[in-house]
Amino acid sequence: MINIDTPIFPSMKGQDWHHVNCFGCGPGNQFSLRADFTFDEKSGEVNFEYIIHKGYEGAPGYSHGGILATLLDEAQGCLCFHIGHVVMTEKLYINYKKAVPLEKPIWIRAWLSAVRKRRLYTKGMIYIANGDDFDVYVTSSASWYILPERIQKRMFQHSNNDKIFQKQHQLLELNRKRAREIRLRLRKSKKE
Repeated sequence: MINIDTPIFPSMKGQDWHHVNCFGCGPGNQFSLRADFTFDEKSGEVNFEYIIHKGYEGAPGYSHGGILATLLDEAQGCLCFHIGHVVMTEKLYINYKKAVPLEKPIWIRAWLSAVRKRRLYTKGMIYIANGDDFDVYVTSSASWYILPERIQKRMFQHSNNDKIFQKQHQLLELNRKRAREIRLRLRKSKKE
């Protein structure tokens, strides 16, 4: 949650900018998944460990598919913010490969796959580490509308506070700057 009284740094977790009632990460929502959607500055991706608890059970002993879709939607959406864009899901595709067990550590990863005009394209996966290897359980791809500032203002006017909107804008600028630095570093390392 953005606090107008604290210094601004590039976002590292979903809660650095999401509201407290967010279903994916909000601490103020009793039904929240409370996932952290951690940004990895080295890779420029969202990658974090998570445990799905019994309250989100689908088939006995396994996660509900809607929870898995939510985790991938939020991870890819948070990635977009971590790289400097406020977005809205246009399309989300999910491929369930294996049932995901409850109460076992899983990993959720999201990365940028393309940028076209006013859209971002991302991919994601849910996997379980297996020594030096991993087993993929769910994959995803999504497209995102980049929201213009005028629509952002209309959507986030719940606070009716221009200072919060200005601070969010500053945070986006810091995130965009960091994303450019990561892209340049990754391109340079590929050439070497």
